[in-house]
Amino acid sequence: MPLESRDTVADVASTDLATKADTLRAFLRIDSARIVAAFVTVLLAIRLVLGDWSWSDLMILAITVLLVGVFEWIVHLFLLHAPADSLRMTKLGTGTGHREHHLDPTNLGYLLLARADAALFSVMFALFSAAWSIPLLWLTGSQILAPYVTAYLLATIGLLHYEWTHLLVHTKYRPKSRYYKRLARNHRLHHYRNEHYWLGVTSNLGDRLLRTLPEDKSDVPLSETARTL
Repeated sequence: MPLESRDTVADVASTDLATKADTLRAFLRIDSARIVAAFVTVLLAIRLVLGDWSWSDLMILAITVLLVGVFEWIVHLFLLHAPADSLRMTKLGTGTGHREHHLDPTNLGYLLLARADAALFSVMFALFSAAWSIPLLWLTGSQILAPYVTAYLLATIGLLHYEWTHLLVHTKYRPKSRYYKRLARNHRLHHYRNEHYWLGVTSNLGDRLLRTLPEDKSDVPLSETARTL
């Protein structure tokens, strides 16, 4: 699904963005970023009002950091790269826009989430966060509401960071930090070397654990389907 707010990015390709400032201006004009940022803002306000910060919030933070890479890996492989004849594609269309993204990686209409998808993910993260954090908080004898909001807040921050990073690594801007340099290099290899590897976008922990992070790019063959999936 392409961006529904196409007027905000008309005639702009990711390769037209040469600096971090250019990228940020484009990012802030896109509805998906605004929607997720709105969720982040509301959840942050709720969490600040609730107060009662505790070690449970640190536990939630640590687990979230560990989950991000694995979550990205699973979604990327099983939803975004779903086979064309799978139910995930024919009924849900989970990888339709992503196929277009691989065909034309610079097209902002397929590089970032559509408005409806951004809202849907932001809402679904409430359920996903509840599914793992509430049982854990109950088992550890923690209070539940405030740390759960922390989990939900961190999930939406993760989504916003995913969108920002995905845009940034597709621009002409070359990151200065080691962290973003590595992410940019690995994501370009995913697009132009072999689509079965380097599945993480903001974290390569999933790739490390699930053995899709080669020590050297020459360890995997040049794929003929990296653009067409």
